[in-house]
Amino acid sequence: MKRIIRLLLFCLLGLNFGFAQNAQQLIDKLKDELKSNPDAKRTATIYSDLTWYYSNVSTDSALLYGQKAISESTKLKDSTLIAQVNSDIGAVYFRRNDYENSKKYYNTALKIRKLRKDNLGAAKVKLNLANIFNKEDKRELALKYYLDGIDYFEKNNNPDVVSATKANVAILFIGLKNYPKAKKYLQEAISYQEKMNQDSGLCTSYLSMGNVYLRMKDTLNALKFYQKSMVSSKKAGNNMALSSALNNLGSIKSQQKKSKEAIALFNKSKVLRDSLNLTKDESGLSLGIAKEHIMYQRFDEANKVLYKLKKQYESDPNSQENLLQTYQFFIHTYGYLKEPDSVNYYNNLASKFQNTIIEKAVAKQTNELEAKYQSEKKEKQLLQKTIEIKSARSQLILVASIALFIGLIGLLVYRQQKLRNKQQQQEFELKSAIAKIETQNKLQDQRLQISRDLHDNIGSQLTFIISSVDNIKYAFELQNSKLDNKLSSISNFAKSTILELRDTIWAMNHSEITFEDLQTRIHNFVEKAKEAKQDVGFDFTIDENLKNLKFTSIEGMNIYRTIQEAVNNSIKYAEAKSIKIDIKHQDKNIVITIHDDGKGFDSNEIELGNGINNMKKRIADINGEIEIKSVLENGTTVQIKFPES
Repeated sequence: MKRIIRLLLFCLLGLNFGFAQNAQQLIDKLKDELKSNPDAKRTATIYSDLTWYYSNVSTDSALLYGQKAISESTKLKDSTLIAQVNSDIGAVYFRRNDYENSKKYYNTALKIRKLRKDNLGAAKVKLNLANIFNKEDKRELALKYYLDGIDYFEKNNNPDVVSATKANVAILFIGLKNYPKAKKYLQEAISYQEKMNQDSGLCTSYLSMGNVYLRMKDTLNALKFYQKSMVSSKKAGNNMALSSALNNLGSIKSQQKKSKEAIALFNKSKVLRDSLNLTKDESGLSLGIAKEHIMYQRFDEANKVLYKLKKQYESDPNSQENLLQTYQFFIHTYGYLKEPDSVNYYNNLASKFQNTIIEKAVAKQTNELEAKYQSEKKEKQLLQKTIEIKSARSQLILVASIALFIGLIGLLVYRQQKLRNKQQQQEFELKSAIAKIETQNKLQDQRLQISRDLHDNIGSQLTFIISSVDNIKYAFELQNSKLDNKLSSISNFAKSTILELRDTIWAMNHSEITFEDLQTRIHNFVEKAKEAKQDVGFDFTIDENLKNLKFTSIEGMNIYRTIQEAVNNSIKYAEAKSIKIDIKHQDKNIVITIHDDGKGFDSNEIELGNGINNMKKRIADINGEIEIKSVLENGTTVQIKFPES
């Protein structure tokens, strides 16, 4: 069970989650167990556990036990444990900000988990890799991994990992300065973690929420969440999160001109960071702190750290690059403090020191060449070559520096423009979608208005004509059979027109028509046909999978009219006793077959009328094909085929 809990924690590395128990107590307990000489499998497992628990206490110790765990698990040939240990070591390197080594160990773990078809373990390793991609500003790739992870763990009912991953997604959006989205994801994560009393997650979720509010200039809420983070960090034994919360609180106090409180908080933060052994070089951490001060415009605090580092680096010949970076940081701080003399001073120092570094490199190369070539002539040649190299390198460094500066500016402009273009594209797509919906709504309103006009005006007029003709026939006892037949013909034509008008109105009232709609309409038509020809049997079948297939109203009407015409021909001319209508799916096509057992006809001897020509035109208009086969005394088959949309 403990191993399962640890697996759940791997996806939290981007937030440096701690543990629900005091880490040092767990470490002491494991070390005591080692003294009892457990078997090889248990020993390897204890080394792995110590790697994990030391990751928030001392990364140096964590790596020491990690290597022992690798050695023991390899001897056992236990692939599950080997994968676990590689994940543990990847987590430690992540905490040390050594992303290359972190990726190396995580990818080894991922490879093993894939070979073992451990989908759950592989999904969690991918979340850890997403954290690294986020740190490396590969945010699109990181977001893809995060969202895939959320989808996977939601489907597998693992809310602990889902909430932690949402907190990591929030960090990604903080980096993109999309604070509303970051806040949304954090609120979802915090809601679950508070419900489950998960201080291990809350300490960093609160910290991230404080960062969101700080960037949104809401200092009061930022302070509230930083303080919450400190409480949860102490409960969880997470010194990493506690150090960050103290540092951020110090930043706020510094901005509020409460320097004593700020310094006290910064010092507490530094003590905690130093205790974690996050880097091999403590001065390198101090450079990072100075950079952090500059980032938050705490230039006086930055200068205090930089003066100490300057003194240290100037007495250490192996710290030339760090000394050069210190001079460059001074240029930034005094530039923001508007002290041009100091800016010029450190700018000159940086330039001279850079030349000194180049000269030392050139001198070293010259000495090596002199040792190889002893003759005076060769020494002169090498000296000349050294001068040329120095000049060329100076020019190359100058050009490279300018190119790098221009490239960075270009990259920033490009990324900003890309983001702006993406936002504009999204706005355009949204406006287009809204315009399309509005157009469709207008068209639907027009259809409804036209259908109402047809029903109220033309429909009522046709009804009036039928009523008038019937009244004439009944009011006057007509002796003229021709006139009586003519009036009956007019009445029947008007009734037929009303039926067709109703079909047209039905089609106009639907922007889309399904086969289920057609089936209902055709059934109504067939029922009416049965009333006229009671001795005719009708059979209508449709593939269940096609019932919800949609057409435009024009396509649906053309199909309906064609079927209607085919059935009418079977009733009127073929004298059929049985009519079958079958609709099915066949090879990505929709196939409609209308078959009767009527007397048939010889297509070579009979001239096709307007009805069949209309059927062909209707089907051609919807990119379909129609085939009519008939044999004398053996019935007629009409087959309609058109591609599935």
